[in-house]
Amino acid sequence: MSPPLATIAGALYVPASFRFVASKRQERVFHQFAHWFSTDLNPWITGVAQAHPIWCFPIAFLVAFSESFVGVSFIIPGTTLLAALGGVIGASDISIIPAWTGAVIGSVLGDWISYWIGFHYHHRILHIWPFRNYEAQLEKGLHFFHRFGTWAIFLGRFLGPLRATVPLVAGMSELEFWPFQIANTASAIIWALALLMFGVWGYALFGHASEFIHHLLMS
Repeated sequence: MSPPLATIAGALYVPASFRFVASKRQERVFHQFAHWFSTDLNPWITGVAQAHPIWCFPIAFLVAFSESFVGVSFIIPGTTLLAALGGVIGASDISIIPAWTGAVIGSVLGDWISYWIGFHYHHRILHIWPFRNYEAQLEKGLHFFHRFGTWAIFLGRFLGPLRATVPLVAGMSELEFWPFQIANTASAIIWALALLMFGVWGYALFGHASEFIHHLLMS
């Protein structure tokens, strides 16, 4: 079993000249991007999907990728966006297949790259921005992975705080590629469909509830 991340980080010596230190300006840009995404980009994404159904595939791909790729997932509410996209699909009466396919591919690719980063950099990742700002999350992901092994890849997909960190620590722990990829793909298929259908059913339920309330008020 690998030692805790904090112990490893303390034991590793990395010369200061090789450390990437984020400036105050970079941190400010980071927060400005998060604000812009939540206030401007989120409504635009759902609007485009409703007006142009063919764009459901690339939109779902990008949203799922950002939700699964370590680092980006901490600032982008991909789960909420995919559920909202499902609501748009339900309201527009279009096929769910393009969005589902895009979400599956995006989430698989996001986790795969996170796994590769962990496998390539190992515990040096703790000294690279922005990962060094999330040591507590990586620590939890490492404990979760040590407890459940390969199953952590599958289960972590459905647990928001662990979704992107578990593939990273699986790579750091040198989990074999094919067990990782099987769990990665299987969980992505179920996760993407569940979120999109949640939006579809949520919209339908909201419509029925609105009609029921309307009848009550009119009677």
